[in-house]
Amino acid sequence: MAEHVDQLTAHDPRRIGPFEVLGRLGAGGMGLVYLGRSSSGRRVAIKTVRGELAEDQLFRVRFAREISAARTVSGFYTAAVVDADADAPVPWLATAYIPAPSLEDLVAECGPLPPGASRWLIAGIAEALQSIHAAGLVHRDLKPSNVLVTEDGPRVIDFGIAAGVSHTRLTMTNVAVGTPAYMSPEQARDSRSVTGASDVFSLGSLLVFAATGHAPYHGVNPVETVFMLLREAPDLSGLPPELAPLVKACMRPAAERRPTPAQIQEELAPHLYASGAGEDDDSRDWLPPVALDLIDRRRGRRGGSVSAGSVQAGAVPAGAPGPQAGPGVPALPQAAPQPVQPPLQGVQQQGAQQGIPHQHGAPQVSGTVPTHVAASAPSGLDPRTGVGPLPAPAGPVAPLVERAVGGRRHAAGPQPEPPLPTAPTPVVQLVGNAVPIGPGVRAADTVAPTHGAEQVPPPGTDWVRRTPQAPQPAAATSARWRPWRFRMSNDVWGTPQVSDGVLFITSFEVHALDIATGRRRFKTRDVAWAVSVADGRVHAADGPHLFTLNSADGAERWRTTLDGWTYSLDTGGGAVVAGTRGGGVQVHSAIDGSEMWQVKDAQQEYENQLAGPCVLGDSVYYYGGGRLRALDLTTGLPRWSFPVGEDVPSHPVLRQGVLHLTSGTRVLALDEASGEQRWRYDAPVVLFTPPTPDDRGTLFVADYVGTVLALDAASGALRWQARTGGRQGADPVLAVDGSVLVGSGDTVYAFDAANGDERWRYTARGELTGAPAAADGLVHLGSRDHSLHTLDLATGRLRWKLDTGGEITGSPVAFEGRVFACSKDRCVYALDAARGTATSRD
Repeated sequence: MAEHVDQLTAHDPRRIGPFEVLGRLGAGGMGLVYLGRSSSGRRVAIKTVRGELAEDQLFRVRFAREISAARTVSGFYTAAVVDADADAPVPWLATAYIPAPSLEDLVAECGPLPPGASRWLIAGIAEALQSIHAAGLVHRDLKPSNVLVTEDGPRVIDFGIAAGVSHTRLTMTNVAVGTPAYMSPEQARDSRSVTGASDVFSLGSLLVFAATGHAPYHGVNPVETVFMLLREAPDLSGLPPELAPLVKACMRPAAERRPTPAQIQEELAPHLYASGAGEDDDSRDWLPPVALDLIDRRRGRRGGSVSAGSVQAGAVPAGAPGPQAGPGVPALPQAAPQPVQPPLQGVQQQGAQQGIPHQHGAPQVSGTVPTHVAASAPSGLDPRTGVGPLPAPAGPVAPLVERAVGGRRHAAGPQPEPPLPTAPTPVVQLVGNAVPIGPGVRAADTVAPTHGAEQVPPPGTDWVRRTPQAPQPAAATSARWRPWRFRMSNDVWGTPQVSDGVLFITSFEVHALDIATGRRRFKTRDVAWAVSVADGRVHAADGPHLFTLNSADGAERWRTTLDGWTYSLDTGGGAVVAGTRGGGVQVHSAIDGSEMWQVKDAQQEYENQLAGPCVLGDSVYYYGGGRLRALDLTTGLPRWSFPVGEDVPSHPVLRQGVLHLTSGTRVLALDEASGEQRWRYDAPVVLFTPPTPDDRGTLFVADYVGTVLALDAASGALRWQARTGGRQGADPVLAVDGSVLVGSGDTVYAFDAANGDERWRYTARGELTGAPAAADGLVHLGSRDHSLHTLDLATGRLRWKLDTGGEITGSPVAFEGRVFACSKDRCVYALDAARGTATSRD
């Protein structure tokens, strides 16, 4: 087969459900995507779910519900859902595998489609939407990369998935739903309450892209794109006049005034099925020859036979002459191909950290790997890294023997295709991201790539730090530190970790970013579902394997296979403690990975990072069988156990020889050495958060309805309590500088730690995400309003606010006068804690 499929590694499963796994297609928004084969030989694309999504029971419920509905969708223009298992330890979804280019790739390689082809394409997508909406689903992420183009019509993929994700609590921290350049205004405001009319708006956006090659909204960054979407008319430059009425109807701001998919089909039918049109091969007649050639290559019909794991046809090796221009073969420059500039897709940009210049004249690297197409990577580029070139294919590309007239296909002699345009397109370059992100302020037309360094951004993005072209002394770099941001290729989730001047971010892999410059030092070669950074080492697990790297340079120190799928990691005392599915606790040496001991009695109803085994002092603590157990860290010998019941307890907190924890409605204080109960406090409502001690002998907890309790750490006596709004998170109360901070809904409250008097409250425009971070008299908090807020700790007044292109994920981290935060726009932000995006420091 001609498509690119990565060979399986030792980390990948060999079977998923009833399917044999053949290779790895890439990574989607939910997790890894594999090529599979049924017992009858049918090929499928299998999407696996990321660990933190799998641990969320609300996600599993909605995932099962949406998949059940998606399996009822039977339209011709959709990719059928073949099988799924929402209850598996790693939930998965199998869909029909379609070896075809996405609309994004087709337009990038072949240019905008003629009006006839655009109508034919949109009519097929409208029919797909009819089938999807009839099943009670809303797509929510209809974009060029989610439309595959075959010779007999488009295929819409990934329907029924975004809804299951958008309603889970993890959307606040882990999953981006929707693409700003193609979403509807109502979806930008609240993705959970959209109707089928939102998909119609996206359909109009697709028509603009297909006919012009650019998105209708393309700001300098995702947040500007959303601003334009909510405030401005779409950019219809280059749109053929005959298509404008349909586009404007689909993209009306008022959802109720948009046509339905059935009405769109009725309007397009006279143009597609006029008398004498399409008597023989109606669907194939509409696409231009260069597009049909691309489709044929992706199906393996041209360019020879290439085995799985090899490259697709059309690649040019480094230093080798390109293919000769001829019938049906565009003329290419002799140099290695460069990616074409794609339209802005907000959070969907790919290859940002590789520093790839984008110019006209060759294929582009697309966004997230389409779930059903291994061949979505462009010719000449490695789909795994976005850079190339790759070895040449085994065989010539057959010439076309037909030509396009008026957007239709007619028999003719060999006709040469015009060469692809070679003039460079000016782009905006941001630090850590050489991918164009739209119009606005543009760089010079002749910016040349520099090996090993990102491009310098032009004026207009000045708050983003310009990466130096040569290494700078540490002192000099620190003195000139300026805020920066770094864009990932995939979703960013969790809370950043800081160690030895490096910021560690999880985005499928672990990425190590230099705090001073914002440049990436390294990333892991494997997906990491659980991560712990300590003592100059990065410990990570991709599921069944545990590996450790040097935190300075990413060099692998050791790797081992665990007995089970890892869901949590903790480190301490020179050991790495892994919690594995099914009740396993496995302890390995942090030095060489050798196994120290393991037990298998840690079964609990919900296995997640917050309740996984942990290291405190010289003991490992874990829950299992309704008991909290303490084992010697070195030998694994039991020290004591204490009955806590079936309620999932919090991680314990150790302070001055006493272990504090919450379990159900109880706050417990246990002796570290013996496990004997020192005291117990019974609250009226369930407590989710672990206790937070301060240096004045007080313990703070918050219950489900938002009541903050202050207990005497020595006796458990209630000192005071205060009420906030209802809260459902498990983030702990923050005690700092005599204040107690707690997030509740969209508001953060500050209470006097001594008497519980409310000092101030601050309300954001959306629910808070993660726990606040406080340092140096400042409080930093993220919100679902896509903003990072920084407040004065004493007064609660807003000092500065940064709007990003997505919800802040996890909790911000304050460190040495800087604050770091991750966003669903796939960016990592490093800001001056006191001044935000200020370009100099006091």
